[in-house]
Amino acid sequence: MTLTRAEARRRATERWNQWRLLLSDMGITYRDLMEMDDDDIAEANAALDIHIEQMKKANKDKK
Repeated sequence: MTLTRAEARRRATERWNQWRLLLSDMGITYRDLMEMDDDDIAEANAALDIHIEQMKKANKDKK
């Protein structure tokens, strides 16, 4: 059975914390995610948030 576009979107939204890490430039792979528990995923997302904040601040300081 092929997913409908709506169902695929629902599933991607439901699993956004995982997809966000895969789509980031952190280098986390699908295999990495399969080995991570919910706490690891939460911590990685928090680290990504911190990284994004630091990058925004660095770019703001350059201007």
